[in-house]
Amino acid sequence: MEDSIGAVADFVLGQTLFDASIVYINLFILIPLLLSKYGKFVYILGVTLTLLIISFLVEFVGLYGLLSDLNNEFNNSPNLGIYNKLFSYFIEFGLFMIISFLYWYFTKHREEQQKALHLLNEKLQTELQVLRSQVSPQFLFESLKNIHALSLKSDTNASVMIEKLSDILRHIIYEGRQKETLLKEEIGMIENYIQLQILRKSKNERSIRYQISGDFSNKKVAPLLLLYIVENSFKHCELSSTEDDFLEIDISMKNNVLHLKTKNTFIPNSNEKGKGLENLKEQLEHIYTDKNILKIDAKDGIFSIELSLEIS
Repeated sequence: MEDSIGAVADFVLGQTLFDASIVYINLFILIPLLLSKYGKFVYILGVTLTLLIISFLVEFVGLYGLLSDLNNEFNNSPNLGIYNKLFSYFIEFGLFMIISFLYWYFTKHREEQQKALHLLNEKLQTELQVLRSQVSPQFLFESLKNIHALSLKSDTNASVMIEKLSDILRHIIYEGRQKETLLKEEIGMIENYIQLQILRKSKNERSIRYQISGDFSNKKVAPLLLLYIVENSFKHCELSSTEDDFLEIDISMKNNVLHLKTKNTFIPNSNEKGKGLENLKEQLEHIYTDKNILKIDAKDGIFSIELSLEIS
């Protein structure tokens, strides 16, 4: 009795090892050498030939019998003809080929997805850094030029501009590197930016209107995305042509939703929806997914942007 149990155990172990070897052959020989190099047709041909060879070896050489004397009892039933047994082996071993192929396929698919997501994330992070660095150098140069002119006149606004400009640059350099920054600080930086622009465009001060309202404390936001929208409005706004020119900015916080609206007159073709705004859309979709609504419109010489962000 004990000998029979031991023989059965040896047989099961032997068949398990044999089936495992088929999986190994498929994963580490057939797929790398045939499928990856020569394509599906050669691979299928190779698998079929391998299954036939293994089936013949099992039947005529008796590979199972190397590990157990029960080979005849388990695999040589008198009720089965030789072709039926070969077909039975072919199906059995083919099943393990299919299982190993599916394992390889879904593993490879998952790895490719993870690689694609990693590359996409790197691309978006790179674009985000580019976007964050796109605060117009012209704004910086013009601000320094205005500060220099005011200092020559001993104008007190020179020191105010220096203070606001330094705060803006500090925020861009240090907070711009973070994934998130305090919304209250971001709004403060934007307000400094608007006030600095008003000082720069003092002749058109009445044409610039802005309003900031709501409780921004204890909330975080991705840095500099809001600034890019505000900066874009100033960059393309035309304030010197007629008295009808204007620029309006409205920032508010209601029910954990941040609203930013900008509206300005512009010269046709100066506010085209270029790569910068497309980049902004991608970043919003990447960072806030379905928690953002961005509307861009240009009509009758007026360009407007409306952004709604659900802030946690």
